[in-house]
Amino acid sequence: MQGQVHNLVTIAFITFTMIHIILGTKAQLIKMAPVMQALNDRGMEYRFISTGQHRDTMEEILDNFGLRGPDVVLYRGKDITSIPKMALWSLRLVWRSILSRDIIFNNDNNGVVLVHGDTFSTLLGALMGRFAGLTVGHVESGLRSFDLFNPFPEELTRILTFKLSDKYFCPGEWALNNVKRYRGIHINTFNNTLMDALHHAINTKPTTN
Repeated sequence: MQGQVHNLVTIAFITFTMIHIILGTKAQLIKMAPVMQALNDRGMEYRFISTGQHRDTMEEILDNFGLRGPDVVLYRGKDITSIPKMALWSLRLVWRSILSRDIIFNNDNNGVVLVHGDTFSTLLGALMGRFAGLTVGHVESGLRSFDLFNPFPEELTRILTFKLSDKYFCPGEWALNNVKRYRGIHINTFNNTLMDALHHAINTKPTTN
């Protein structure tokens, strides 16, 4: 099954002129790294936009996967860890994305914004894509607890991201069924991209000093 997840994602975006990957946490980067590797392997151009939600160890993760750093960093302060700080940080970044839309998205009018999971960076990326008039694709889509307060605010973030998305990359039939009522294209990737990340870690020889 290894490789199926990120290959499906890559194939689905082959018709777009530009892919903008927006993420901001360590977990998102680990799970999206195989997708970015697949894009590199296929010679497909993408832009990496970091929300700056996490900074600690991000460079190390990029190095482990052999990936370049972000093309755009929207925030360079301390890690965002509390909900009040996240709310203020989100408003600032959304406003910046409106004012600097052409700079952030490199004057692209026909691309796709790819977001992952259920973090504030996920919702922020989807909002940015919508405001920019671009297609929004959600990776690891369709996961639900069906309890707004468990986990909170992740479950609410999932629902809002579903509403903002145009393409849904769902890790299994159950997840796929959870988003079928939302308009757009629904794709069963059968597995989570974490499977590809684990495969990479297992098959990568550790470096020695």
